[in-house]
Amino acid sequence: MKKLISITIFFCIFGCSDKLDYVGDLKGDKPHGKGTLTYEDGSIYEGEWKDGKRNGKGVMTFEDGRKYDGNWKEGKKEGQGTYTWANGDKYEGEWKDDKKHGEGILYYLNGNKLIGEFRKDNPWNTTLEK
Repeated sequence: MKKLISITIFFCIFGCSDKLDYVGDLKGDKPHGKGTLTYEDGSIYEGEWKDGKRNGKGVMTFEDGRKYDGNWKEGKKEGQGTYTWANGDKYEGEWKDDKKHGEGILYYLNGNKLIGEFRKDNPWNTTLEK
């Protein structure tokens, strides 16, 4: 059953003590479908959910200015996505298990680019272009 609801909930995603505000679809009292979750620290996730976890396309905007726009699976970054750090550096590419993994480009604020393959969040076979 699909419901649209605006509630303040206590939810165990990052830790069971966080107070969260969720607006969106529910299934069995868990986010499921499309919805927006605002965390106690001001970070916001807007996108797709499955069984209470971020799953599908979504955008996570952190209170400190960081942002991830891309695909999620079981609550982790997975597939194609773009992560932007608060300082303006940006990674566009593949993710696996919440880590940069696969082909991607890391753009630095100074104009340099690291292009190539990443494994478990680290450059593996990359070229630095200045």
